[in-house]
Parts: sequence; structure tokens; C-alpha cells
Amino acid sequence: MTTPPLSYVTVDGHRLALRRRGRGRPVLLLHGIPTSSLLWRHVQPRLAERADTIAVDLLGYGESAKPAEPAPTLPVQAGLLHTLLEQWDLTDVLVVGHDIGGGVAQLLAVRAPDRVTGLVLVDTVAYDSFPEPTIARLRDPGWDDRIQSIDLAAGLRKSLVKGLGDPAAATPELAAMYAAPFEGREGRAAYLRAARALRTEDLSTVMDEVERLKCRVLVVWGEDDPFQPIRYGERLAAALPNATLVTVAGARHFLPEDRGEELARLILDWSRL
Repeated sequence: MTTPPLSYVTVDGHRLALRRRGRGRPVLLLHGIPTSSLLWRHVQPRLAERADTIAVDLLGYGESAKPAEPAPTLPVQAGLLHTLLEQWDLTDVLVVGHDIGGGVAQLLAVRAPDRVTGLVLVDTVAYDSFPEPTIARLRDPGWDDRIQSIDLAAGLRKSLVKGLGDPAAATPELAAMYAAPFEGREGRAAYLRAARALRTEDLSTVMDEVERLKCRVLVVWGEDDPFQPIRYGERLAAALPNATLVTVAGARHFLPEDRGEELARLILDWSRL
């Protein structure tokens, strides 16, 4: 199964890169930090057999635009995606989000309940679970210069080793793939902006609205996630009125990366696509 090629769309003046394949119910796939739409390369082809899948590079990530303004906060991302749904007149949308992409998915569902009718939240940020310490430290002004001299791929590889169920899967090639969009002076600055744009209050202050969402929600969690502890998944699933929690034994944070086939099967079975 091949990864869908990139195409581009302009939303509110910003160029967003995306990978689209399939026909049927729209399924919007949202990645987290520091990944891109390539996170879904093991999941999207399976879903595309039954659905119109759209894997987006969030603003400031992957091959999407990386402007100095606006900061790529969760509300900014949700606003752009809401506009995209309106531009394409997409309804009955299932939004699948991992990590901060799950936070964006929650905000999007709150903003557009007429268009978003289902959520799959995979090791998502929730409540006050983010930014985690290795991301939060980048707020220090000293990183403005330091970020330009570090081996970014090596740093990302450490996160992959920690966050994959099989640490051996965290190859230098995998780390380099995710680091590539952030290479060069402008790329490094974009990575810093993306990290600094993660503000706890952007999600924590609207969790009462999230908890009132009436759409069906599947919460999927790696049992041993070191970045987003499973207690957040349990709390979120218990609070949502129409949620199902599935924990994956032996898995950690990057479920779409090393348990892609299993994740696709869970989504297909639950959603009845």
C-alpha cells in the first residue's frame, strides 16, 4: 500500500499540504508534534478502501506553510480546518487525531458540531496534559540560538525511542524523515514556533464544552505511553457521554507509527465505515 502523494490547498491565505485518497465518508487525519501527515502512512491506505481520507500537514508542520504569524496554536489549527471543511462542504466528518492533533480534533468538534459527527482520539492531549517537559523547555529564550546548532534528527530519534512500542523501530531514517521539514534556519525557527505555540489553556479552558460533545468518540491509548499518561485517556472517556476507550497492551505513544495496521482495524470496526 503506497502513501498518497501530496497536494495543496489554500485556506485563509495559508498553503496547507495534504494527502487525499479514497471515496465515501470524509475522514480527516491529524498528526501531532513533531510529525506530519506521514504519521498516517500505515493507517490511511487501509481506511481509504472505505472512506475519503484526508491527512493534513498542520500549519507550521510538514510541507505546509510555516509563517511567522499566526502562531500555530491549537485554536488556529482548528479554525483553519473548520474553514477547509466549509470550503469543501464536507459533512458527517470523522476526525482522527493523534497527540496535539487530538487536541485540534476536540476543538474542531466543539466549533463545528454540524460537520464533525465522530472522533477518534489516539494518545491525545487532554485537560492539562501538555506541553510535556521536553517541549515546554523550548520556551526558554536561550533556545533561539541553540536550536540552530543542535542535531534535530538525533533529538527526535530519542523521542521516538521513548515513544515507540518497539524502540528498535526508531531508526535514524525514521527520525530524519520527521526532521526534514524543520531543517535549515527557517525550518528550525518553525519548529521552535510550533513548540512554543502549545498552550495548556487553549484546551483546558474548553474541556467542559468538550465533555458535552454528543458525537461518538473512540479513545485509543497505548497502555505504556510515557508522554500522555493513560489516566488522561481514562478521564476523558469517562467524561464524554458517548465514548469508548480501547487500550493497546505493550504500546506507547506513537501508535500510528508502529501499530498502524491494528489501529486502522480498530477504527474501521468501531466506525463501521
